[in-house]
Amino acid sequence: MSDMTRGADRYLGRYRLGEVIGVGSFATAYLATDDRLEADVVIKVLAENHSLNPEVRERFIAEGRSLRRVRSPNVVTVHDIGESDRQQPYLVLEHADRGTLAARVASLRGAGWQVTAADLLHLVRSLVDALDAVHAAQLVHRDLSPSNVLLTTDGHPAARSRADTTGRALVEDDERVLLADLGLCKDLALNSGLTVAGGTAGFRPPEMESGPAVIDTRADLWALSAVVRWLCTDSDVATLVAPVLERSLATNPADRHPDVRSWLAEIEDAVAPVGAPAAPERVAPVMSSSSAALDGEPVPVPAPSAGVGRRTLGLGAAGVALAGLAVGWALRGDGESPSSRDESFISIDGPTSTRPGESATFTLERTGVSAWVWVLPTGEFVANQQSVTLTPSGPGEALISVQATDDTGQALHVEHQLNVVES
Repeated sequence: MSDMTRGADRYLGRYRLGEVIGVGSFATAYLATDDRLEADVVIKVLAENHSLNPEVRERFIAEGRSLRRVRSPNVVTVHDIGESDRQQPYLVLEHADRGTLAARVASLRGAGWQVTAADLLHLVRSLVDALDAVHAAQLVHRDLSPSNVLLTTDGHPAARSRADTTGRALVEDDERVLLADLGLCKDLALNSGLTVAGGTAGFRPPEMESGPAVIDTRADLWALSAVVRWLCTDSDVATLVAPVLERSLATNPADRHPDVRSWLAEIEDAVAPVGAPAAPERVAPVMSSSSAALDGEPVPVPAPSAGVGRRTLGLGAAGVALAGLAVGWALRGDGESPSSRDESFISIDGPTSTRPGESATFTLERTGVSAWVWVLPTGEFVANQQSVTLTPSGPGEALISVQATDDTGQALHVEHQLNVVES
């Protein structure tokens, strides 16, 4: 499997392979050392037999690309993607040196530990930040479980020791929570919306249990609630959060919370009576939407038609650094810019900067498009409205995007960034 052997050491490219730290159905994970940077990493190598299967191979590589699209300190970083001399693709991942949440909880429970409100909030705030970033990248994780939640040294000295009068904390002050393994994630912008059963038993939402089903971000919300239910077993906190969990463990996704942020707000309210710490400030602006502009029914993000396949590609950014200028990328299914307006085309016309309290209106410019959905920073999805209006109440950055299907069934996607600055 390795490209070469130097003495007693095995290498994959420049990475010196160490012990095997995980074996799955499709891949093996090694602890490794990057000799050039003198850093520990994890090498995830696709099994040789599966490397010959184009679909599995592409899915494995897509995991790395998906992770690169997500920007969060609470999602595992991909450093590199490579291929061995035996044509086995591999991912070079951030190393989480403190193990998994599953192992941590097992160790603590062996010593009689029960989760506290502070423990719970520390963990779920990190997981919500991670899932928020995953969902903002138009992805669904689809396999959130205690074994896919990792702990790593944060690089900052701990504010408290690993043991105190109340026992060890679930996540220490010198640790960071990482969400890993997007291998089962579903790209809402590229795929058809149909999927098959996957995930981990006990943390798999009902809609993934049998046969093809339409999966959206509320599947991750169900799994997150299942993780919290598992964590709070036989603890006093379980009673406090039970009503919140009951809602997002509903069989019908429509009965769950609309997004992870609203779920977190209810969790924080539920445990507040027991003295849990307040939530940290968020840098993203708080947005409100105009009801006049949003008279369409909120709907899930639409998925392109199943016939699009892997040729579908589209990502445009408008006005990132051009204050007052609205710019759009024209996209079609093969990722090329059209040569004329006869091609399918979408762009967002609107301001790139505003101030708190000032309304900003965004209008969709389109050609050859019959159906679309606005994805707003408020968490709303609004279908087939020509324009939307947002009013920020605080400074930060917000992303407005549109997903569309043209008259031939091709998927289009465009994004527009709004910077909200103080006067």
